[in-house]
Amino acid sequence: MDEKGMEEFLRDAIIADEDADADISRIETFEEAMLLTPNKGLVLSMKDGSQFQLTIVQRKRARQ
Repeated sequence: MDEKGMEEFLRDAIIADEDADADISRIETFEEAMLLTPNKGLVLSMKDGSQFQLTIVQRKRARQ
């Protein structure tokens, strides 16, 4: 799995969590949020107005 795959995996997992859905109003990738970074990640906008950024950095690549 690469960073983009992990980004999609985490987004899907957060969306599938009914408890998270009660607090999160919006989930965007860094690209969708137009953040000027080469990193992959997610921006979580909460219903109370707070925001969190989850940066995804691959530490080790799978052996081929």
